[in-house]
Amino acid sequence: MTPDELKRKFPRASSAFIAANSEVGDPRPAAVVESNPRNGALAKKKAQKLAGPSFHVHVESVRNRLLDEDNLCEKFHVDLLRYAGIIPGDSASEVRIETTQRKAEKGESETVVITVTPLR
Repeated sequence: MTPDELKRKFPRASSAFIAANSEVGDPRPAAVVESNPRNGALAKKKAQKLAGPSFHVHVESVRNRLLDEDNLCEKFHVDLLRYAGIIPGDSASEVRIETTQRKAEKGESETVVITVTPLR
């Protein structure tokens, strides 16, 4: 846009805004486009072999009243395992996480049972 068009569309615009957005005397260089991006991301490379997770973490919630499945939050417990150094990390490539719940028996207190099993 020319400076006059910008002033008409934006009557309260500052002179710095007009200078930065006008096409007349634009000091910014034109963008450089790649000449041949065809084989960049799809080039034939040696693929890494995925080793799979090295731990299985089972978090079982024993509750008086069962929760909806989407309210069972194992993140806090898995993060504590990671902070304690029991598991190396909580990414899918390092740990397989499973959550279950069951209703507490009569007289049984509510608890969370965490079982960590090495897979290798």
